[in-house]
Order: sequence, then structure tokens, then C-alpha cells
Amino acid sequence: MYKSEIILKSLCRYLPEKLSESIGKINPSDLDNITEIRIRAERPVCATLWGESFFLEKSGKLSRNYNNSVQTGFAEVNNILKSLCRYSVYSYSREISEGFITIESGIRAGLSGTVSYADGVKTMRYINGINFRIPREIKNCGEKIYNKLLKNKPCGIIICGSVASGKTTLLRDLCRLCGNRYIVSLIDERGELAGCRDGVPQNDVGINTDIFDGFERSDGIINAVRSMSPEIIFCDEISTEKDSQAMIKSAGCGVKFISTAHADSFENLMKRRYLYDLIDSGIFEYAVIMSGSSEAGKIKDIRRI
Repeated sequence: MYKSEIILKSLCRYLPEKLSESIGKINPSDLDNITEIRIRAERPVCATLWGESFFLEKSGKLSRNYNNSVQTGFAEVNNILKSLCRYSVYSYSREISEGFITIESGIRAGLSGTVSYADGVKTMRYINGINFRIPREIKNCGEKIYNKLLKNKPCGIIICGSVASGKTTLLRDLCRLCGNRYIVSLIDERGELAGCRDGVPQNDVGINTDIFDGFERSDGIINAVRSMSPEIIFCDEISTEKDSQAMIKSAGCGVKFISTAHADSFENLMKRRYLYDLIDSGIFEYAVIMSGSSEAGKIKDIRRI
């Protein structure tokens, strides 16, 4: 059984029978290219392939026409949510408030719905949409960068690209390659990299990799440096000043960072103040620029900083 089939089989356990049956009929060649399955209350089910959306028909066919597509009702969407929470929605209140739940194989279920604020506490309810982001564990996709930049000694790398450009997939494989040689800490805030379920990683991220699952990036970075003495720290989607300050502080201890950030060019990367400060501090020695969602996984440029 191929990895994509295993992932989709994991997902189908949480879905209504009619929907899981239709997913089970999807052409295997299409299964390998699905990056998202979107379920919306009272609307057609969509699958994203190659950066484009297609409607899922009962027969498993993926079409641009929604007339024969599978639809899910509001009650079905909320039953899926209950299943994702193992029928204890209250125990997943933090994850729901943050807008996503991670399940087996590193699948992230993003949530949309109605939110309310009371005394500074955000509560999401009336969930009306679930977007299952299907991770792609593509081994050796990072081999070129590893051999060129990391084989002889650790170095700092920032991987930047637009949404669905393949930067997280590349980061995961670099973590695996480095984690088989160096002492590595992985800060997996959203659970997409290691795909831990009950603390056990579902993806191969390296035999010498210590996983900080669910930690906020800044807290995970500080904890890793204090407790695990890593040579390299991996983390996804640097997005706040707090993240950058934790990295700058930890870099003084000699640790190297390999991270990702949303930016479609090096010039746009430098426009973000917190990223500019990181680069200006000398943490990163190289920038890897991804081509974009239309050429997912393709590297456009490797720049020495």
C-alpha cells in the first residue's frame, strides 16, 4: 500500500460512510497528488490537486462541475468534528480555538465557523468547514540541499515560498537527513512535520531527532536549547517577533536553525521586519527560494546570504 493510500485510509475513519466510499474510489494516480480535501456544510466536497480545486463525485471522479458532487450537511460536518476529537470536544477546546486539529499521519484538519470572544478568551463554535491538509512525506527531496550545504557540517538555512510551494515537505526531509547524522531538535507546533499521535511520530524525521510537539515555537526553541543541546533546530513558519527573538537568543549558544517562512522571493522576505532582523543577525547562511504552488517542490534559487 502506497503512503498516500495509508494517509487517506487514516482520514476516512473520521468521515461519513458515503464520503469515505467516494474517496476510496478516487483514481490512485489522483490520490498521489491530492494536497487538500475541503468539506463545507451544505456544499460540495472539494479536493485540491496541483493547486487547483475539483469537486468530488459519488463515483470518485474529480470534476470541475459540481452538479453530481458529494455534499455534506451541517450535522455531518459537526459529527466529523466530534470524531476528530474522539467524542470529547471539550478536551480539544484549545486546538479548536486555534483553528486546527492534527490526526494520524500528520494530517491537519483546519476549521472554519463562528467565533465568540469573552474576557479575552476565543471560542469557536458552529463549525461549518473542515479542510484536511494532506502531508507529503517525500523522502530524498532534500538530498540535493543536504549534500550541497549540510553534509559536512551544520549551517543555518531559511526556506521561503508561497502557500503550497512544498517548503514544509522539504523541511521535513531535511530534518530526516540531518537527524540521521546530527543531534536535532524539531519544534513541531502544528504537528505537521513529525505527525505525532499520542506522542509517537508517524513520519520519519530522523533517528537523532528530539520532537517538541505542540510547543509554541519560541517556547520550544528555548526548551530545546536548555534540555537537549541540539546542533540544529528545525521549525516551520516563523511568523512573529517572539519567534525571531528566541532564535537570536539561542543562536548565541552555537545552535544552527533550519526554518521556513512565507515569502515568494528573497526581496519580499527582507520586507518583514522580524525576518530582516534574523537575517541581519547572521543566523542564516543560505536562503532557499521555492518556485511556487504551480511547481510545488521545485527550488528556484539557493542564495548565499
